Amino acid sequence: METKRELYSLYWEGKNCDYGMTNEGFIVEGSNTAEFLEEKLAILGLNARESEEFIIYWLPKMQDNKYNYIRFASMDEINNYMPLDVNPQPDTVIRVLMLYKPLENPIDINEQKLDSAPTRDGFTLVEWGGSQVK
Repeated sequence: METKRELYSLYWEGKNCDYGMTNEGFIVEGSNTAEFLEEKLAILGLNARESEEFIIYWLPKMQDNKYNYIRFASMDEINNYMPLDVNPQPDTVIRVLMLYKPLENPIDINEQKLDSAPTRDGFTLVEWGGSQVK
């Protein structure tokens, strides 16, 4: 449906895809989650407002855990599980999907290497979300 309105944001829900845990990611103490997210979300391309909204939503679910396993889905994973069909087509697309699992004790994993987001140019679509890994 075409509304001719410019919207700051849309909310949507989907089926929880089974991304699962891998041998890559980050182990973060619950009390350090906000600082961790601020740093990583900036790398992934979220601006201050978007990062703040992300943290406001996710921090209450994570900060009281002893540890959190956190992994950010790759762009290939996101596009495979949640393809986009946007018209008009954006000039820049930034998609962030955080996967996390509460942990009682830290586990040994390889630190995930994050790719920097593209430079925002023209019509920019930004999508952020997350899922708790069971």
